[in-house]
Amino acid sequence: MLQQQTDAAAKSAELAEKATIRALLNCYLRETGERDPRAAIPGLRYFIESFPKQGDPFMLHLPMIGKTIAGAMTYYSAIGQHVYGAFVYEAVSGGVFRELDMARLLTLLLSELGCREKAGDREAHEQIIRTRIENSYRQMSRYMKHFLHQGQAEQAWKPECVRSEQSLYTGHPFHPYPKSTEGFDFSELAAYSPEMGASFQLHYFAVRKEFVHEEWLAGEEDGAIPPSAILHARQQLGEAAGDYRLLPMHPWQADYVMRQPQVRQWLKQSAIISLGLCGPVVYPTSSVRTVWEPTGGYGFKLPLHVRITNLLRENTQEQAERTMDAARVLHHLKHECQTDCFQILSETGYSSVRLKGMPEEWSSSFTVIYRPMELPNPFTYVLASLLESLPEQTEPKLIQAIRRSGQGVLPDLRDWLAVYLRISMVSLLRLLAKWGISFEAHLQNSLVSLKNGMPDCYYVRDLEGVSIDHRKAAGAGWIGKLIAESSPVLYEESEAWMRTKYYFFVNHLGSLIHTIAAYSREGEEHYWRIVQLVLQQERLDADDPMLPYIDDLLHSESLPAKANFTSCFLARGERPLFVDIPNPMKV
Repeated sequence: MLQQQTDAAAKSAELAEKATIRALLNCYLRETGERDPRAAIPGLRYFIESFPKQGDPFMLHLPMIGKTIAGAMTYYSAIGQHVYGAFVYEAVSGGVFRELDMARLLTLLLSELGCREKAGDREAHEQIIRTRIENSYRQMSRYMKHFLHQGQAEQAWKPECVRSEQSLYTGHPFHPYPKSTEGFDFSELAAYSPEMGASFQLHYFAVRKEFVHEEWLAGEEDGAIPPSAILHARQQLGEAAGDYRLLPMHPWQADYVMRQPQVRQWLKQSAIISLGLCGPVVYPTSSVRTVWEPTGGYGFKLPLHVRITNLLRENTQEQAERTMDAARVLHHLKHECQTDCFQILSETGYSSVRLKGMPEEWSSSFTVIYRPMELPNPFTYVLASLLESLPEQTEPKLIQAIRRSGQGVLPDLRDWLAVYLRISMVSLLRLLAKWGISFEAHLQNSLVSLKNGMPDCYYVRDLEGVSIDHRKAAGAGWIGKLIAESSPVLYEESEAWMRTKYYFFVNHLGSLIHTIAAYSREGEEHYWRIVQLVLQQERLDADDPMLPYIDDLLHSESLPAKANFTSCFLARGERPLFVDIPNPMKV
């Protein structure tokens, strides 16, 4: 048993380091415009002769610091999601190459970035990014070790969708620290991280009605709180129950807020009453702070004063307003914009605490957004997780899920992709063209149900990321009726379109097509050709408002991509930079 644990720890550390190195190299190449580092560069022959062939050799020059990185690329990705050989090297004098570990690679890349970018307080920024990359690597390693040692049996009995939400082990492929979590200690990580297979009850507070601020879609307030939690509150509060509203909270957040002197004062005054842990067991999803109870369909986007990647994950007033403004518009259109194969998992309301003298940051610590999620098809998965392979496996979970749903049969993946594009891409484009509504439809906000191995329904979630074209909202008469003129959900049309191009086409489709193509051992361009064909077919029948979007996708030279590495280096996590990358759909 001890030897098994030791082996699992060593293997998970190796896998986590390899994933981190891959992300760092791919971020750097994308953000500096290095399209293809494979070339017959003078000096490369020494590398080729010195080391076993693992793929196509590449050489990356860092001109500002006069260093060179070399290695092998086992899969070249048109979208930049390259796969590398087992080792990466640094060129030293006399044609000698020295193996690079993660720490040395990071030093070289940060030094080069530091010379390229004018960063104030550069040393402090470098230390922060180093700390978070190391944190991400450690967490990734822990999650993989847990899976290798005990996680497979632990997850086996859970519903498919819960398993997919809780098995996103490496995360965003173009982020330098996708698994960084600052705030949880090791025991809390084990108790609350989805990757550790966590499940727990929520902590409930009773808040006097006059101190609660909430907004709801019509008819959605009833049924938002599980009956067992309501019963527990009535037993605790007795006749006073009618004077209070219930507020669910993540147990970690409850401990955090109850340590604060001001909150302890409110508890003494019975403005807020702690009811402790109650209600059904919930599962944290891939975003960590959003939880789900699949039997009753209850879901909550909870505040969590933990820094996950760049941001503290609490719910600000602006975020709550954006969510509900989007929810009201989409509720108004629900019979027009949803079909049997395209569904929006809408938030239904939010609750917050507003006490006299309560600062905004404290309101954010208590704001809960309600997101019920009913998924009738058991073969439903979050896309981000499907595109990874389980630790020590090479076959993507997407392929495994297709086989399970199809009773062991794997369909032609070109046909599979074409069906998926029609229920996801085409649906999103129609909604944008007709109503000006754009979703932040990246991989963690996207789910797919499979039937007989084929895509059956596409779901998009997290309305806080919705942007609505101001001009179309005004034309539809929504401003002043459904949303205010100053609503944070309103954007210029060009911004809403740019967000769609990045979140769906670059982040989402880019990784999906990479996964399918790499598994099939083909170039990604073969599958981007399917995207072109679907767009061209749609163009023949499209209404006029849709044509400019299709034409832009088919003829633009470039697409926007987030520059996460550079943005983190410059401490711009909340205002990320974008770079242009070649458009693989261009005809």
